[in-house]
Amino acid sequence: MRKLLLFIGIILLASNSIIAQQQYIWNEKSQQIYESITSLRIPEARKNIAIEIKSNPNNLVNQMLESYADFYELFLNEDIAEYHKLNPQFEKRIKLFETGPKNSPFYLYSLGLEYLHKSLIAIRFDKTWDAAWDFRKAYFLLKDNRKAYPNFTPNDVYFGIMTTVVGTIPKGYQWIANILGLSGKISEGNAMVLKYINSKDEYNKRSRNEALFVYPYLLMNFEGSQKKAFAFIESTSYDFKKNHMHAYMAANLYLNHQQSGKALNIVQQMENGPAYLPLPFWNLELGYAYINELKLDKALKSLTDFTQTFKGKFYVKDAYERLSWIAYMQGDMKKAEAYRKHVLNSGNQVTDADKQAFQNAKKGGWPNATLLKARLLSDGGYQTAALNVLAGKTSNDFSNEADKTEFAYRLGRIYDLMDQEELAIKFYKSAIEKGAHQPEYFAARAAIQIGNIYENNGQYSKAIEHYNQCIEMKDHAFKNSLDQKAKSGIQRCVK
Repeated sequence: MRKLLLFIGIILLASNSIIAQQQYIWNEKSQQIYESITSLRIPEARKNIAIEIKSNPNNLVNQMLESYADFYELFLNEDIAEYHKLNPQFEKRIKLFETGPKNSPFYLYSLGLEYLHKSLIAIRFDKTWDAAWDFRKAYFLLKDNRKAYPNFTPNDVYFGIMTTVVGTIPKGYQWIANILGLSGKISEGNAMVLKYINSKDEYNKRSRNEALFVYPYLLMNFEGSQKKAFAFIESTSYDFKKNHMHAYMAANLYLNHQQSGKALNIVQQMENGPAYLPLPFWNLELGYAYINELKLDKALKSLTDFTQTFKGKFYVKDAYERLSWIAYMQGDMKKAEAYRKHVLNSGNQVTDADKQAFQNAKKGGWPNATLLKARLLSDGGYQTAALNVLAGKTSNDFSNEADKTEFAYRLGRIYDLMDQEELAIKFYKSAIEKGAHQPEYFAARAAIQIGNIYENNGQYSKAIEHYNQCIEMKDHAFKNSLDQKAKSGIQRCVK
């Protein structure tokens, strides 16, 4: 009898041990929380994660979801106080995930995601070397998991993104990729993400919101197809009113591609409330949209709200530069100079826009008011109005070489956006001739645009010639990002 009781006791202890073991259970509640997070209803999601952790502390999926919430909050708001509070949790979760069951596809996947989140946060807080090593760890963890569990399709979303990014590392940074042992191709990475979006398997909802968020960026920035990106957005059943992350993507892409009106409409129609993560970003987007319409008072309010509420550093210099332009166009040079001091002393120089704002402020002087108005209107998609601003002028109406180059580039860009390709190429070539050795970006960007026109017309050798022309230009603004676009173009044209 004692032996029987002892045996039963051992079985019960073993059972309790099994029950206490860490596990991965992605259930309906997990999916609901994921969808809350990836709609940026993060305060709501955090409450539900806390409940789930309390009721099932051994389900590591809850910690994965917690990582998503921390990642998006830190990445989007860049709050340094929150960074010091939340960033150590990534390392703690890595150690926790290492105790999970190794025979689950979630094992390497959870570790890969954690390192990827950690890497992207490091970039946001200007810790480039840390970001590179964490990116490498994520890359190989997800690569190994994809090999071990080829039917676990959520791997394809994140490994696909990383494959695309690695495939377009600019020449100036290629040595980093070589040291880290990374390789990738745009076409392969993009195809992985699209395959997941179109999948109908049991995992097709697990990472869907993120796949739908990132795929238009992949099409736009790496495949170089604005047409395909917007066709995808407009043919997909996005809910921009309720999903703020998807609204973020669409508003950002529309603003950056001459469709300010559409961006403004998205932001103004979003559902709001305490369930959503507050984002100063929306004021920045409104400011951009309004200044592109030359609605200067509205732009002033929105950009001021952004600079007063945003606790991070990205796009702060760019916002202050636009505030300085508003004061300049309104004739208040005292305010314009005050904003320019903020350009020099606030934010950082990680983004190309912030770098350019800093360089402009450092140089002193002010943009030609006519060219500035034409640029803003064109950036907003108001090409006829922009052309009217430049009507009757020639390069002789501008006193310095940079302005002469911008005048040619600006006309080329306006005609390009109006689908008048012959006139666009004519003025782009004039900009290259005038500005190939200038520090401004106009000549290099003109070469990219000519390449795009030839590529779209199937004239691949001419396209490659102009993409290479961009890469060969030295010491100009936006060098790395323009070289990346040119390299992507060459890859697409090499059939």
